[in-house]
Amino acid sequence: RARPNAALRAANQRCVVARANAPRRARRVSVRAMSVSEPPAASPAAESASSTDQFDWHKAWYPVSPVDFLDPAVPNKLKLLGRSMVAWRGADGAWAVASDSCPHRMAPLSLGYLDEQSRLTCRYHGWAFETDGKAAAIPMSVDDAAAKTACASPRSCAETFPAKAEAGVLWVWPTSGADAWLEASATPVATALATQGELTGEWGMVELPVGYTPALENQFDPSHAEWLHARYDADTGSLSKSENVPFSPMTEFAVRQGSMNGSGFVVDHGGYNEGNKTISAERVFTAPCSSRSEYVDADGARYLSAAILYAPTEPGRCLMFTKFQAHQRTAVQGAGRKKITTADRLNSLVTTPIDLLFRWYMQTQTSRPELVRVGMNHGVYGNAAYTLGDQDIQAMHGVEVAMEVVDKDWKSSYYLPTPADAGVAGFRNWMDKHAGGGVCWAEGVEDDASKVKPLVEQLDRYDRHTRHCRHCRECLAELGELEAKLVNVANVACGAGLALGMVGGILGQEAPAVVSLCVAGLATGAAEKTRDMQQEFKTSVKRRGDPIPKLW
Repeated sequence: RARPNAALRAANQRCVVARANAPRRARRVSVRAMSVSEPPAASPAAESASSTDQFDWHKAWYPVSPVDFLDPAVPNKLKLLGRSMVAWRGADGAWAVASDSCPHRMAPLSLGYLDEQSRLTCRYHGWAFETDGKAAAIPMSVDDAAAKTACASPRSCAETFPAKAEAGVLWVWPTSGADAWLEASATPVATALATQGELTGEWGMVELPVGYTPALENQFDPSHAEWLHARYDADTGSLSKSENVPFSPMTEFAVRQGSMNGSGFVVDHGGYNEGNKTISAERVFTAPCSSRSEYVDADGARYLSAAILYAPTEPGRCLMFTKFQAHQRTAVQGAGRKKITTADRLNSLVTTPIDLLFRWYMQTQTSRPELVRVGMNHGVYGNAAYTLGDQDIQAMHGVEVAMEVVDKDWKSSYYLPTPADAGVAGFRNWMDKHAGGGVCWAEGVEDDASKVKPLVEQLDRYDRHTRHCRHCRECLAELGELEAKLVNVANVACGAGLALGMVGGILGQEAPAVVSLCVAGLATGAAEKTRDMQQEFKTSVKRRGDPIPKLW
C-alpha cells in the first residue's frame, strides 16, 4: 500500500468524524450559477451559513447504470463508494438494490440468479430474497416452522438501499434503513433539477480508471479539448492547422456569485475556439454527481446541451455518464476532425459491400439483434469515442499519480493563472469548503492504495464499458460465435479444396478446387476480421505490431 498524501489523510479523518456526528442534511435546493478562482467576498452572515452547509456523501442519489444497460433476467453487480451492491428487477417490474453479501455466509449475491418469482437467490445455499430484503426461502431448514422462524429473523434479511429508475438511469441512495427511505423519497435526483428538462437520446456510460476528483476536474476544464483531443501533424508533431479549428483564449469563466453551497455551484463561461468563441455557457454542478451545461449563441438561441453524471465506485475508479444534444449544426464542429483522403474513398468501394453483408448478418441472423445493433455502435463503430477516452484517461491518470507523489494540496501543487482555470479552482474550492476535501467512502473502505495503474489497465475497454453493458456483452458473444462458424467453414472448404484438387488433377477439372480454396481464404480472412472486432470490446491495445495505440 502506498502512503496516502496529506489531503487524502485529512479527508479520511474527516469522513470518520462525519460518520460519527453526521448532521441531517439540509433540504436539497435547485442551484443556479457561479464563478471560480477566488469567489467574491461574502458577508459575515453568508460565510457563517456556508460553513455549516456541508454535503453528506451518504445522503444523496447516485447514478449506478443506465437502465438499458442492466439485464432484467439476472442479478447485476454494482459498486458505489467502495461498497459492493447487486441490482435486480422484481416481479412488479421495479428495480431493487441490496448489499452484495448474503446474510447467511456473506457469499456474493451477484453470483446468484432470479427464481420463477423474480426473487434474488443466492447460488451458495439457495436463500431467496424479496425486493425489500426479507428472506423468503431458506431451503436447508428442517421443516416449514423452522423456515418461517428463520425468515422472520432480522438477521436473515439482506441489506437493501433506496433505489429507483428515473430519466433512463438507475439511482441508488447508499444508506439503508427506514429513515433513509423517507429521506430519499423527499429528495429529487439531480437530473430532475435541470431547468431545461431532460435531454433526448440514450445515455453512454464508462467506468474510468481514475478517481472522482480528477474526473470532475477534467469536466470543469473544457478548453483542454483544444490540445488533448486535437489532431497533430504526423511529420512535425505539432498541431495540424488544416485539421483543427484554431483555439481562442477564454476570457470569461467564473463561479456565479452566491451559488456555491452544500448542494453544488454554477459556473458561467464563454467559448474556447474560433468556432464557438461567441457562445456563452452555464454549467450547473448538482452534488455529488451532475454537471449540466447549456450553451447559447450570441443571439441567445440554444446551441448545445450536455448532461454528464459521475459516481465514485471505489478509490481510483469513477463512473461517467454522458448525453449530448446539438441544437445547431455548427455545434458538432471542433478540434480533431478527420481528413478523408482519396485512398479512403477507394478503399470504401471494396469494403462497403462486405460491411453491408456483415451488418445484415448481425442484425438479422443473431439471437438478440436488438441488443447486438446497439452493441455494434458502442464497440465496433465506437472507436472515436474510445480514443477520446484514452486521451482523457492518460492525462487524468498522470495528474492523479503526480498529486500522490508530491503529497501536497491542490493549491500548492497547481498553478492556475488563466481564466480557463476557473472551473477547476471552483470545483476544488467546493470540495474543500462543502464536501470535506474528498469522497467519504463506505465504512471500512480507505483511499490508501497507490493510484499508479499500468498502461494496459488505462487502455482497457472491457472493465471500462463492456462488462457493464448487456448490449456489448451480447454483441461480443455473437462475434465469438460468428468467428467459430467462419473457422469451421474455412476448415471444411480447405479440406474440400484439397480433395477436389486431387480428383480434379486426375479428371482435368481444377475449377471446383480453386473455388473451394477461395472460399476457405475468404472465410479465414473474415474470421480474422471478427477477432479484430472482438478486440475493440476488450482493449485499445492493438493485436498486431506495436501494441500501444497512437492517440495523437
